[in-house]
Amino acid sequence: MLLLLAVLLCAVVQAQTTIYVSSVVTDDSGDGSSWGNAKKYISSGIAALNGNPGTVFVMAGEYNITAELQIPSGTIVLGGYSQNSIGTDTSMRNLPGVNSHWQDNTYCSIIKGDGTFRIATVGGILDGCVLRNGFSSTMGGGVLIDAGTVSHCVLMGCDAIADEDASAEGGGAYIRNNGTLTNCVVTECRGDNGSAVSGEDGSLINNTITRNWPSQCGTVKDYEGNTYHTVRLGNQCWMRENLRTTHYADGTALTTSSGTSTTTPYYYYSYHDNNEQERYGLLYNWPAVMNGAESSNANPSGVQGICPNGWHVPSRAEWEELIDFVTSIPNYRCGTGSGSIAKALSSRVGWNWSSSSCCPGNYQENNNASRFSAVPSGTRYGSSFYDGAYYSVMWSATSYSNWYSYRFYISNSNAGIHLETYSKEYGYAVRCIKDEE
Repeated sequence: MLLLLAVLLCAVVQAQTTIYVSSVVTDDSGDGSSWGNAKKYISSGIAALNGNPGTVFVMAGEYNITAELQIPSGTIVLGGYSQNSIGTDTSMRNLPGVNSHWQDNTYCSIIKGDGTFRIATVGGILDGCVLRNGFSSTMGGGVLIDAGTVSHCVLMGCDAIADEDASAEGGGAYIRNNGTLTNCVVTECRGDNGSAVSGEDGSLINNTITRNWPSQCGTVKDYEGNTYHTVRLGNQCWMRENLRTTHYADGTALTTSSGTSTTTPYYYYSYHDNNEQERYGLLYNWPAVMNGAESSNANPSGVQGICPNGWHVPSRAEWEELIDFVTSIPNYRCGTGSGSIAKALSSRVGWNWSSSSCCPGNYQENNNASRFSAVPSGTRYGSSFYDGAYYSVMWSATSYSNWYSYRFYISNSNAGIHLETYSKEYGYAVRCIKDEE
């Protein structure tokens, strides 16, 4: 009887301290006691421990979370279990590593945010998962390791970027209170400080930290004192807002007009008029953008034009470099299309709704993974305004002919990016790029 009681007690303790989470179950109604009766969400698996020490076993699959995971002291989350797993047999477990298939949700347990919150705060142990698309405006875009341990994980495409003039730290991870990051890969993350990892105290052991970059390069002011924030993408540093100056850098005033011209410089208000200039900027015809400079397709263009000192108008080649870089980052691509990067470059406000997936107008709250923040500022032709809320159009310094120049544009209903020629008479937005990169 005593032996039977001991066996039953062990079974109860095991049921209380071991929870299974599976990507293949249809709902979250299971009690988590086995793979067949697993919880569907990682947060539900952690909650099922009821605050007691225990282990959550996570099957391979993609787990799209809607809020930051809290993994307290005493809680262990282990990912990578095969969909053919029986119990917790570790021979059926795949750990993401340097050469693993980080995008393969049949191999890895991928925990994916929407780019508006941190993936997890870890006081316990998180092991064997891929963490993607996390964000913090303070510290640890991927994880905040607070006295816990993160091991055998990949932290990918996470950002720690402050919203305004403050500074955020640790794009991939922030470590404090003797936390540990070990045997992990941190890649394609950004931070105002510590693009990959930052912290107060803790340990970094045997990690691969590669291809991370600073999130910005300070702020810049135009002649009128308007302040622009910046975003760094690859080797380029761009303004994060559209230009809104009515003066060249030397103080020469521009003229506004309701007319059109391919030779006389004009600036225009968008249909947002004076109320939304800080968000949408002003629009300029091509002569105003160039300020008398010759066309250039060099990289860098060498055309200061309407930009502040130390900055210049991007050439077509520089726009192409931006497109190529963003396309190269898996976290910035939507779905399976390699060219589906419009959402990653577009702001989260102002777009007209589109039913087409992977377009800026489709669930725009999921836009702007790159933090480039292109806004739908529209088009001005003389006294007429077009396409507000539908298009973000920006000039290049590269002319095609006496009448046409190249423009970069994003549509609310298209997943791709476009570089094409259009008349120099039109009023479009301007984004400047920093000289010394």
